[in-house]
Amino acid sequence: MTSPRDPVDLSKLSTAELLAGALSEVSVADPDEPVPHLVALHARPTREVFDVAVRLVARDNPAERELGVRILRELGDHDVAGRRPFSREGIPLLIERLDREADPRVLGWVISALGYNRAREALGDVLRFVDHPHWRVRFHVATALPSLVDEERIEPHAAKALQLLCRDDEADTRYYALVALIEEASGVEPELITQTLTDLLNDPDEQIRELVAAQLSDGSPKHGPRESP
Repeated sequence: MTSPRDPVDLSKLSTAELLAGALSEVSVADPDEPVPHLVALHARPTREVFDVAVRLVARDNPAERELGVRILRELGDHDVAGRRPFSREGIPLLIERLDREADPRVLGWVISALGYNRAREALGDVLRFVDHPHWRVRFHVATALPSLVDEERIEPHAAKALQLLCRDDEADTRYYALVALIEEASGVEPELITQTLTDLLNDPDEQIRELVAAQLSDGSPKHGPRESP
């Protein structure tokens, strides 16, 4: 007999049970809270789970839409190209959602989901939100862009967008935009990097100043973990 303290084997739960648990998890305001039911859904890349996620994305309740988007974000393992089992069907739906989503929290997850599915075809659509009025949306643009740009040489307008995000009001957005610009993107013009680093020498955020100093001193910055908004 299982005692109340025994861990539940989530893999044995029905999809409906996992969905109920995951909805409760994503409804919590703190995005750093564990989401074990959602993770279990990611490990179940079936047509049933995908179809449920698609239906959720169209719901009136923002929490349900968020759940649908976050299921699509990491549904199944990605291949060498960064695509997941349902990326081909899910990406157009996510791109369409960009113009329809009014909730900034959900919109941020839509942008993140495009990055996690390496939807390079969505680069232009995502760049439209680089100056969105809500910080959460701009943060997700900064973190998603490295997965949306050309791996060999970043598109100039994408590099400029990251430079702009390095001047954002929110320190988390500046930090991840800077990491993307100096560590994750290829082919960024040296002059753009130099100007960006110079602009951030006296940034009010200590971790950003340390990253800038490391880059200027030896060109090999090491960035540590930083909590997501």
